Amino acid sequence: MSDCADLPVLECEVPKEGLKLDLVLRPREQKDGEPQYWPLFNADNPEEHFGNMRFNIRKGGVATLKITLDLSEVSGRDLEFVRYRQNHKLDGIIALSPDFRHQFRARAKEVDGDFTKLVIKIADKELIPDNFSFLWMCVDAETGMHFVSGDPYAVVSPLP
Repeated sequence: MSDCADLPVLECEVPKEGLKLDLVLRPREQKDGEPQYWPLFNADNPEEHFGNMRFNIRKGGVATLKITLDLSEVSGRDLEFVRYRQNHKLDGIIALSPDFRHQFRARAKEVDGDFTKLVIKIADKELIPDNFSFLWMCVDAETGMHFVSGDPYAVVSPLP
């Protein structure tokens, strides 16, 4: 299985006017206890996929990622993004870095009764480079079993 570090990086310059991207996240079944790495695919070009993200953000710019779950590799599973009932600002992910919350918001959206869309907004509010790391987190609606992907080591850098 490929590690996210071995895959291309989704690197974007985010203008002051903002940037919107449509992406696809494809969960995989765990095999032999190995860590899971779920690449992101470009919704308009499924051959283009990424393991990590790096955003260079101009002051005031916001990157908006619209992520759709593709369950084709976990057939028979009714997966959806985890929703946090208390605070929906970090749905679908587990933050691993301390300054994550000030610039990153993730909210699961319902489609046909399941939370299979995730809208993420990323801003650089403090105008300093930040590494932000997280895990993707989904749940099987029938069994309650969690599915977690590896850490993509995302980076946010301010632009002058």
